[in-house]
Order: sequence, then structure tokens, then C-alpha cells
Amino acid sequence: MKISRGPFFKFYLMAARAGLALEYLWPALWPAVGLAGLFIAAALLDLFSFVPVWLHAALVILFLIGFFGALQKAVTRIPNIRAAAARHRIEVNSGLDHRPLAALEDDLAIGADDAGAVVLWQAHRQRMEEQARSLRLRLPHAGLTSRDPWAIRIAVAVLLVVGVFAAGSDGFSRLGRALLPELSALAGADTTKLNLWITPPAYTGEAPVVLKSGASSSASANGPAPVDGRQVYIDIPAGSAVLAQVSGGGAVPELRVDEAAEPFGRIEADRYHLETKLNKGSRLAVHQRGRELAGWELNVRQDKAPSIEITAAAETSRQMRVQIPYASQDDYGLKDVTLSMRRIDGTAIPGGADEIILRLPLPGGNRKLVKGKSNHDLVAHVWAGLPVLVHLLATDENGQTGVSAVEPVVLPERQFSHTVAKEIYELRKRLTAKDRDRRLGILKLDSIAEIPTRFAGNYTVYLALRVARERLRQDRRDIAVADVQKILWDTALRLEEGRASDANRDLAAAQRALADALNRGADIKELERLMDEVQKAMQKFVAALMRELRQRGQLPPTDPNSQTTDMQDLQRMLDQMRELMRQGSREAAKQMMAELQRMLQNLRGALARRGQQSEQSRRAQKTMRELRGIIRRQQKLLDETFRRTRPSGQRRRDEEHSEANNEGLDEQKAVRRELGKMMRKFGEQAGQIPKGLGDAERAMRRSERALGQGRPGDSIDPQNQALDALRRGAQNSAQSLARRLGRGGVGRGRLDPRGGRFGAFTGPRLRGLRPGNRDPFGRQLEEGNAGTATGRVKIPEESEIQRARKILNELRKRMGDQWRPELELEYIERLLKRF
Repeated sequence: MKISRGPFFKFYLMAARAGLALEYLWPALWPAVGLAGLFIAAALLDLFSFVPVWLHAALVILFLIGFFGALQKAVTRIPNIRAAAARHRIEVNSGLDHRPLAALEDDLAIGADDAGAVVLWQAHRQRMEEQARSLRLRLPHAGLTSRDPWAIRIAVAVLLVVGVFAAGSDGFSRLGRALLPELSALAGADTTKLNLWITPPAYTGEAPVVLKSGASSSASANGPAPVDGRQVYIDIPAGSAVLAQVSGGGAVPELRVDEAAEPFGRIEADRYHLETKLNKGSRLAVHQRGRELAGWELNVRQDKAPSIEITAAAETSRQMRVQIPYASQDDYGLKDVTLSMRRIDGTAIPGGADEIILRLPLPGGNRKLVKGKSNHDLVAHVWAGLPVLVHLLATDENGQTGVSAVEPVVLPERQFSHTVAKEIYELRKRLTAKDRDRRLGILKLDSIAEIPTRFAGNYTVYLALRVARERLRQDRRDIAVADVQKILWDTALRLEEGRASDANRDLAAAQRALADALNRGADIKELERLMDEVQKAMQKFVAALMRELRQRGQLPPTDPNSQTTDMQDLQRMLDQMRELMRQGSREAAKQMMAELQRMLQNLRGALARRGQQSEQSRRAQKTMRELRGIIRRQQKLLDETFRRTRPSGQRRRDEEHSEANNEGLDEQKAVRRELGKMMRKFGEQAGQIPKGLGDAERAMRRSERALGQGRPGDSIDPQNQALDALRRGAQNSAQSLARRLGRGGVGRGRLDPRGGRFGAFTGPRLRGLRPGNRDPFGRQLEEGNAGTATGRVKIPEESEIQRARKILNELRKRMGDQWRPELELEYIERLLKRF
């Protein structure tokens, strides 16, 4: 009879039967499963989007035929697994000998009536049951090794894992597109659209190129003319940015530049996007599903490196600035031009670098071809007066650099007139970080400080010399030498210029700060603050300069015909610079800043190049002061005479009137005698008596006769004539003395050994003449122009500034009108950004 093994045995039996079925079925199903795995992996990787539609459709059909064919073949091979086979599998997996499970299913065939046989049979079954208590069932064996000797199953599994991660959330969409290809393309209906923008680099200034491809698969360009319907020739600079968008097509397109291909990225279900740059190539095309959506012939222009050369020998300007003429060009425009200087012997700045790097200003307009001169004040540098090697570097917007040839240049240096200042400057120039030079420097500083009378016992100078000595003696660092050199320079300037040197330094620092802010595009608040600092420093400098000249007695005689410029001119320039910066015209503000710097540099020459005053110049100034005293005395006499001739009701008593006439007569004679002495002095100094003084002397004699005859009213006319003649003679005297001294005008000091001059100061106005038809600030004067600046700098007129302000206000008003079209508001916003 059959013995039931319970629910657990039935579960083992069912599992064994299923395992046996799987071992039979899996090798048969492997072709269908492997084919399905490869198709799903290809779909998840979106590989079908890179093949033509007809090939995609053919692959899908072949896949379906192969899959269902293999599946049908596998199904027909499913075997009928019997219970006996399942029990045998359990016995084998459990390691049971003598097949106990099969024995438990057997019945006693013979001897059922024999009690002994029954006892033996039961004992046998009991032993089989004991043996069958520990059952085990192992996993089914796939058996694919023989069917798949190349282990293709592992590759399929890896591709599936990679495909799942690559597809992400787009997995089901990719599976759908893989099973359902775009068959509409086979019917001739192409709904794919391509938009492509090529934007040249901003520094080229070239307009973007727009390319399109629509349902007709034709391409057009915004700018280039079509060639052969679809082909368009495109000429673009290297580094142009490409932005391409494709909608439709059901597959990922790719951008091809010659043989290189780059796939698009998906942004929506059937929309694709790509951004890249074009640096080379002769053909640009977009492909999808193996076919070309559009193509264009390319000419990618490579950016050439800039070139620069020094066109002439270095010069020294009247303001002692080093000027190196140069010419530089670039195909798209220069970004920066710098000047590099090195000592010929390779010596470095103490505690610093072995090279000076200076930036040269560039024009605000076209920078493709730039010609100019370096204009840097290096008089205060420790290398002033020494030979250096100079070369220029030009850099374009792409970072490419051009280098000029190396030229030797001797840097200009300041000429000091004060003996001690000259010695201090020479010590500064020779001082280096070497021990020998340090020791010599200490000895020289001691020798200068030992005789304070040489610098008028100036405590500031004495303390500076002692501080410099101790720094050299105790601080062994190289940077200490640089600090000492700065102390020596400031001390020499203090001796040479007096207190005006501090104001000069502050003004130069304020100007540099404002120029740097303009170059880096600082905001208007910072520019306004720096403008205030420049204005204050300029006022202090002019006041200090006039005070210093007055204290030294170096204010020269004034030529009434000389060109004059007062502080109002400088203030007007500052106000105009403010207005230009507020309107966003920073290039014009930079040009006006350069003009202002040049004008103030001419004023600095009042102390920087004054030289020692000659004896002739001092005598001329004294003569002119005496002449002005004669004019004042004659004016006073005329006023007194006029008061004595008032109506009778206000006249004095007759005796007092007679006494006053005698006093007026004596004063007139004294004035005439002084004028005679003055005329003799002019004859000695200028070689001739200026016109007007002789007329004044004759008019004074007529006045004397009238006063001597008791007719003061008749003396008023001659006195007026004498006063006019004196003023006319003073003007002619100033011109005559200036010509006699070889100055071409009345001024003070030299700008350079070639005879340049600066204007002198008189009262609140700055007066003087400059050679070459220039005003006191060195600005070029046109024919018939009495003093207006007409230099090379193009500065907007006041009317232009007012018109620009009106336009700016109108733009701001329209920007606040939100009812205007959005396109117009965006355009106005772009215009206002620069302001």
C-alpha cells in the first residue's frame, strides 16, 4: 500500500518536479530569452535612434520572428515530469542510498499472509522511513554551458544593467520607441525640424549666424547665401559657440564636424539639444537615424596672435616721462599692451622683482590697429637714470601674446638744484643690498647729517637722515634697502620743493586711484568719491605750490598779454568729467583724465624743474615790483587831486587848499624822479627803454606845471595820461625783459634742458607762456584762440552732454512704462545697463 509523507514531502515533490521541468525547459528557452535581452538592452541604450528607420523596422521584425520562433520551439519541448522522477531527484539531492522514497511507495507483493514476511516488510519500511527523514533539494542546474559555450548570457546581463542606468526614467519611453519605429519617414513625410545658432566670440564683434532645416529638409542661413539648395557656405571665427536644437525624428541626432561626431542630449520626449564650440573643421552636418538632416561647408578662421613693434627711439617728454613710440595690431582687437623693463646687468629692485611691468592705455574704439606712446612717470623709481632693456607685449582677447624686439633705454631722472638734495639723490641711486654699499651709505648719511646748516637745520630732514642710517645699520633684509631709498627720495624732494612735495605726492596718488577705477569699470559711487579726493588734493597742491613760490620770492613779473588759466578751468574740467561718468561715457572721461593729468604735470614742473634763479632774473623781478609801486603812487596822486577839485561846498579853506597843492606838486615830482631812475634801469637791463614810459614822464611834467600854477583841475588830464602810459609801459617792460632773458614769455623754471617752460602763478590765476603756441597747461592753441584747449583729445561739447542727458532721461522714463512691448523694454534695458 502507498504511504503519504505529509505536506512537507508534497512541497519537496512539487519543487523537484518544477526543477526538473526548468532544467529541461531553460536550455530550450535560452535562444528566445537571450534574443529578448539583447533587444531590451539596445532599446534602453537608445541604439535604434542611430540607425535609419528602414533598418530599425527590419530589426524589429527580425526580432519578433526570432523571438516567437524560439519560444514556440521551447514550448513544444516541455516534458511531462512524473512523480517517480521527482522522488528520484530528491533522493539524489539528499544523498539517500537504496532509494528509500521509492521503497516507501512499494507494497508487499508476495507473502502478505505470512506473518514472518509481514514482520520483515514492516521492519524494512521502518528502516526506509528513518533514512528518508533528512531530505534536501538543491537548485536546478541550468545546463547552459553546453548551449552557450561563449558565455553570451553574461554579456547580455551586463548590457541590461548598463541600459537600465543609462535610460533612467526614460526607460519605458525608449522601449516604446524601439518597438514602434517612425514609419512615417518611410512614406516620405519628414516632420523633423532643426534650428542651429552659431555665435562668434564677443571680442570679434561679428553677428551670429542662424541656420534652419524644416519639413522640406532645406537649410538657410542668416547672412551666408545658400549653395545648391541645402548647402550653405559659412565663414566663422574659431571658438564660435554652436547651439543646436532638433525636434522630431524619434531618434537622438548627432552633430558632425568632418569625421568627429557628438550626440545631442534629450530635453523632452522627442526634442534634442546640443551646445559645443567650433575650433576647426571644413564641414558641419546634423545626422539622425543615419541620414543627414542638413549640412554646410565651413571656413573656420583661426585667431592670429597680435604683433607689436617699437617704431622709434625712446623719448623724454617735457614732464620727464619716458615715451616709447609703438604700433600694434590684431585681427580682432587688442586686449592689453604692457611695457616690460629689466636692468641690463640683471639687478633686481631691493626686496622686489627684477622686472617692471607697466600697462599702456588703449583707445576705446577700434583696437585692431593701435599706434601710440608709453607715457609713464618713472622719475621717482630707483632705476631712474640707469640703462634698462625694454620690450612691449600685446595680448588679444583670446590670450595670445605678441612680443616686440628688445631695445636699450636710459630712464629719465630728475635734476636737483639743492646741493644736499643732489647728494641724497645720488646716494639713493647707488644704494643696493650689498654690504659694501650699505656701509658706504651709512658713512655718507653721517657726513650729510653732521652739518645741519647745509639744509638750514631742518629737523624733518635731519630725522629722516638718521632714520635711514639706522635702518641700513640694523635691518639686514633687502626690503629695508627699498624703504631707505623711499625715505631718501622723500627727503630730497622735501629739500628741493619744501612742503609742496607732500601735496604733490597726495595729488599724484589720487589721480592714479581715479585712473585705475576708470580702467576697471568701477561703479559711479566709487568714482564720485575718488573725484572728490582728486579735487581736494588738487586744491591743496595749487595752494602749497603758490605758497612755496611766494615764500621763496620766485613769483615772476606778470606779462599782461600772456595766456591765463585759473582754478575755474580745472574745476570746469572736473565737473565735466563727473557728468561724463554719470552718463556712462567712460572713454571720454578717461581722455579728459589724461588731459587733466598732463595739465597738472605742467604745474608740478613749477617746483620740479625750477632751477636756481639767476641774478638777472632777480633784478628783473625787483624792477617790475618798483614799476608797479610807481603805478600805485601815481594812482593815489590822481585820486587825491580829484578830491581837491570837488564843488565849492566841499572844498577846504584857501590856505589848506594851497598847502595841498604844494604837497601834490612834491609828490608828482618824486614819482617822476623815481620813473627816471626806473627808465635808466630798464636801459641797462633790457638795452632799451620800453615804449610808454617816456610818454608817462612827459605827462608827469605837464601835471607838475598845472599843480605849480595852482590849477589842480588842469592836472587831472595829464595824470590820467601818465597812468595809462605807465600801464602800457609795464606791459612792454615785461615783454622786453622776457626777451632779454631769453624766455619767450615770463615764467619760472625749466621743464627740460631744451628750454620748455611752465606758467607762473600770480594771485588766484595761473599765468604764463609756453613755446609752440600753447597755454600755461601745455594745451595747443588754434589761430585766434585766446586760451581754449584744442588738443588732440576729443571731449564732448557742453551741448552734446546736455543732449545725452536728455536722451538718458527719456530712456529711463520709457523704461518705467510697463505698457510698452516687452521687446522694446528689453532693448531699453540693454541700453541702460552701461549707465
